[in-house]
Amino acid sequence: MPLVMVLSYGVMLLLRRPLPEPYIPFLMIPIFFVVFFLAAVGEEVGWMGYAALPLQERWSAFTTDLILGAVWAIWHIIPELSANTPAWVAGQFFSTIVLRILIVWLYNNTGKSVLAAILFHDIVNVSEFSFPNYGSHYDPLISDAIMVVIVVIVTLFWGPETLARYRYVRVPQSDGQSAGTGESKHQ
Repeated sequence: MPLVMVLSYGVMLLLRRPLPEPYIPFLMIPIFFVVFFLAAVGEEVGWMGYAALPLQERWSAFTTDLILGAVWAIWHIIPELSANTPAWVAGQFFSTIVLRILIVWLYNNTGKSVLAAILFHDIVNVSEFSFPNYGSHYDPLISDAIMVVIVVIVTLFWGPETLARYRYVRVPQSDGQSAGTGESKHQ
């Protein structure tokens, strides 16, 4: 997520957006980490620790992402509308759904680790609030574009059904052949 924020800032510069001189509150980052960690624990214990597995037993991981992401996004609408424009909130709504896809992917690929989901959720918030000038110029639409590329890659490589089976792993076969190639290792 820090890389997504750096790329977002670079895109904004390329688009010639009016941006102040960047100030990253390095001394506040540890405080952000602790505060957002506590908030992420509360959310991720519910989303991933309680809701994700039953949903994935019924639907695909990708459908689970969309359901959890939409509910998570709706959960944040009122507080976000109190401080932002409707266009910004719409972008953040979409961003929340995209982030849930990445969180479920991490969760499924770390042995169903709620801690991994908590840490990623925490880093998302820390990154957004550390975006130059305490997130004052964070634009969810630009970050969305970057994250959508990441989600497309993740979905193509790990598959929408589980988001946990990397599709292009070569598994050695016991009969002396390499899986996927049909060639013998002894040739």
